[in-house]
Amino acid sequence: MNKENNYIENYLDKIKNYLDTKELDYYDIRVDNNKSTNIIIDKKDVKEVIELENKGIGIRIYKNKKLGFCSTNIFENYKKIIDKCIEDTKKQNKITLLSNFSQNKNKFIVKHKKFEDKDIESKTKELLELNKELLKKDIKEFKLLETTLRYSEITKRNYFLSPYAKIYEEKPFFLLYNFITGSKNNNIESTLSRTGYLGGLEKRNYDSEKEIINENILQLDELLNSKPCPATTADIILAPDVSDLLSHEAIGHSLEADAVIRNESVLKKGMLLTKNQDVNITDNPEVKEFGYYKYDQEGILAKKRELIKKGIVNDYLLDLESSTKLKLKPNGAARAESYAQIPIPRMSNTYFETGKDKYKDLLKDFNGYLLKGFSGGQTYPNIGTFMFGIKQAYKYKDGEIVNKYKQASISGNISKYLKNIEGVSNKAGKELNIGFCGKGRQTAFVGGKNPYLKIKNIVIGGTKHE
Repeated sequence: MNKENNYIENYLDKIKNYLDTKELDYYDIRVDNNKSTNIIIDKKDVKEVIELENKGIGIRIYKNKKLGFCSTNIFENYKKIIDKCIEDTKKQNKITLLSNFSQNKNKFIVKHKKFEDKDIESKTKELLELNKELLKKDIKEFKLLETTLRYSEITKRNYFLSPYAKIYEEKPFFLLYNFITGSKNNNIESTLSRTGYLGGLEKRNYDSEKEIINENILQLDELLNSKPCPATTADIILAPDVSDLLSHEAIGHSLEADAVIRNESVLKKGMLLTKNQDVNITDNPEVKEFGYYKYDQEGILAKKRELIKKGIVNDYLLDLESSTKLKLKPNGAARAESYAQIPIPRMSNTYFETGKDKYKDLLKDFNGYLLKGFSGGQTYPNIGTFMFGIKQAYKYKDGEIVNKYKQASISGNISKYLKNIEGVSNKAGKELNIGFCGKGRQTAFVGGKNPYLKIKNIVIGGTKHE
């Protein structure tokens, strides 16, 4: 790896020296050197082993309030793409204001046990054993049709260089997906569990992975034995994975500053959303979980963003362009999927802060529905509404479960949902919700560990069969 690093740093110096001759007002260079391994197990067979490398250069130039961008995966082409980028940028009509450029200089590596310390054959054997454990289960209640495991390990090595800053950051991640399909009485259901961590081989644990798969089987069994949820209006409790949807999809996207500037969000700083001071939503790249990073992709030091504070819109997710336009300090929210895309405001680890209510107290004498599991949905920040599909719904009467359903949905106004929150648990769920957030044809690693939320008088979509 040292040889490869030397090769990249040599080109970084060449590119910087060449850009210095162009009399630009500003420039920055990003180089990605990312590697991944993916192993897919289908029942008792190894379906695929894929090793990928994504390496390239992205360059932004800034001259006379005009911003240009170019990229290539052929390092030797840097002069050609820079010259073309400068000429294309001169022809632009759009004026872009940028300020508060990074002056950070740092080398940051997440300590971890390297993936290369264990060979692919050993990892594959472990995964085969894990799937065989699943196939050996004596499942009398339903027929198991499909069992697939997908293991992914990713090492991100990212460089940032500008006239004032020089940063190197290295982060490892691993993920494990378990997809199973079963049938019973001509009814077919599928479930997907996904776990992932910031870290290397030290984060893997065979027993915990087996437990996650077992929980996935229990969920499949429950879905196959549940009726579709009736449409109704009731009080609800959101399980942490659904609270995650509310914090990320409904709130986080609405407070990305580019959406605010384009008037594509109904939320504005200082807006009172609820008088309940236990409603606090944070986006925090400092938390060492799936959405973690030390510096954003404009070289700005990442920091905790209190998006909703005591029920009031408190902050936006800002990049250099939006922070300049809004006359705010940048807060390190500029992210790009790879060197080939320009950074835009994005989330990291987004979550409701825990409150003061014990989970058992939320359920005490509860009449309503506890909602769990996400099955698709949409958010409309410009009008402040959303719709989420819900996998499982548990009907409670006087604090006890009286029925289990599937195929529910919730929808409504973001502000109304926050206003109707009357309880926030004092502990977050045990599992981190992880994912890949899509925006502007880019994806970003995101996470969040949310509490239970109790919300009054909510419309639940379903099937009127009762």
